Amino acid sequence: MSVQQQQQAAGASNLGAAGPSAATPPQQQQQLQPRFEDLTIDDDLPLLPRMQRYVQSSIALQRLVHVRMLGEVALEVGQQLTAMELVPLIPPLVKDSESIIRQRACVELKIICLVLMGMTGSTSNGSGASGN
Repeated sequence: MSVQQQQQAAGASNLGAAGPSAATPPQQQQQLQPRFEDLTIDDDLPLLPRMQRYVQSSIALQRLVHVRMLGEVALEVGQQLTAMELVPLIPPLVKDSESIIRQRACVELKIICLVLMGMTGSTSNGSGASGN
């Protein structure tokens, strides 16, 4: 997703950062709006570090994009790294203020559980357990 698409999606949906209200002074309005740097995603990061960074983003759209990748990343990194690195990311996601993020985290939990139980086979291409 390009930066322009992210900006449009953030502005068009209620998943972006909280928009300024009419009663907010102009100085505070500028502080509430996400900056360009806040909206960009570093596509050069490997999957696991990227996931760890962006599922904790203050921007809900970034969290959602990366929550949707949890199962894929779990399949890619395997059982041990899933247990050590991905499982600790789950509690804040299932308590997220955005219901769409909580819902998607629950969908991805199925794949994570299958990876943790070793029931995904030896392939890491997402076949088998990745059906949503």
